[in-house]
Amino acid sequence: MENFSNSVVLPENLPEIHQEEFNSLSKNYLKIILIRLAIFALFVTTGILAFIFFAGEEAPFFVKLIMICVIAILLIYLVVITILGFAKKGYMVREKDISFKRGLIVYKQTSVPFNRIQHVEVNQGVLEKIYNLSSLKIYTAGGTSSDLTIPGIAIETAHNLKAFLSEKISEHE
Repeated sequence: MENFSNSVVLPENLPEIHQEEFNSLSKNYLKIILIRLAIFALFVTTGILAFIFFAGEEAPFFVKLIMICVIAILLIYLVVITILGFAKKGYMVREKDISFKRGLIVYKQTSVPFNRIQHVEVNQGVLEKIYNLSSLKIYTAGGTSSDLTIPGIAIETAHNLKAFLSEKISEHE
């Protein structure tokens, strides 16, 4: 019979994760995010202009002005947060897991151990194809959507990571 052991690990004995160990996402991915924001801004601007045009004299001038100012401030905020937050995104492959960090206001780091991975896929959208980038989606047991998505990776790197992770999956089967 085996002896059961469950020793306490003190915080000072935990291995350190250094921020410089994370791989940055491609700078072209920031361009993709900003293009998506520009498309969103175009739709919002079109909606505001349609409202102003069709409202005519029914809506007071200050209501129209407040709407425009709120939308402009919101769009500027989104662009600033996107640019500042982009530098905080990154992924890291270690001996037994893969991690992804993100967040400027709310920081989040997700790690998935290799022995929990069920399926890995590489996806490319239209803009990603233009910039030769892709997203790596990692699925674990019990979920219908990916448990970890790492966007903004060079297509070749994503395929290499997929092959590496697939090999790790087969080791644990």
